[in-house]
Amino acid sequence: MKLTITLYDSGIKKNSSKVAKLESNKISGLIPSLEKSFVLFLAKNRQFTGVKQVSISMTLCGKKKIQGLNQKYRQKDKATDVLSFPIFSNLRPDKLRSEKNPPYLELGDIVICKEIAKSQAREFDITYEQEIIHLGVHGFLHLLGFDHEISGKEEKIMEKYESELVAKIYKKLKANQ
Repeated sequence: MKLTITLYDSGIKKNSSKVAKLESNKISGLIPSLEKSFVLFLAKNRQFTGVKQVSISMTLCGKKKIQGLNQKYRQKDKATDVLSFPIFSNLRPDKLRSEKNPPYLELGDIVICKEIAKSQAREFDITYEQEIIHLGVHGFLHLLGFDHEISGKEEKIMEKYESELVAKIYKKLKANQ
């Protein structure tokens, strides 16, 4: 199975600063590690039997954009760190669907707020790139149907997968340095 993440940066303008372009390039450099870890996670999931290609869209944006999306789709008029827009309601390994999988499967969209990611990185004393990884993993799990807002039990399940995936990605990135 191959997984492709297409990264969009809604904050990069044609005449943007070199710093913004460098930041965008650093995030682009994280994508292969995310793809490899996500595909290994999916390969263990019976929901993806027969699937040869999986795709995800990931957009980095500003506070106004994510607040607008949060208001429109979740009726919450505030900025948030990450939003996920899954195509399927549930692709969790513990909830088997009856329909046969096509060879190509699009999971949906992940939208990450750059300003909030930077703020949280400072708060958690990690790098901006590490926070983007964490938010990307969080969004990915939501695309599969995990939802920490349902109950404490569901929150623990999602946190377990999130911690495992983040640790594996950090390990891969360290090995590649």
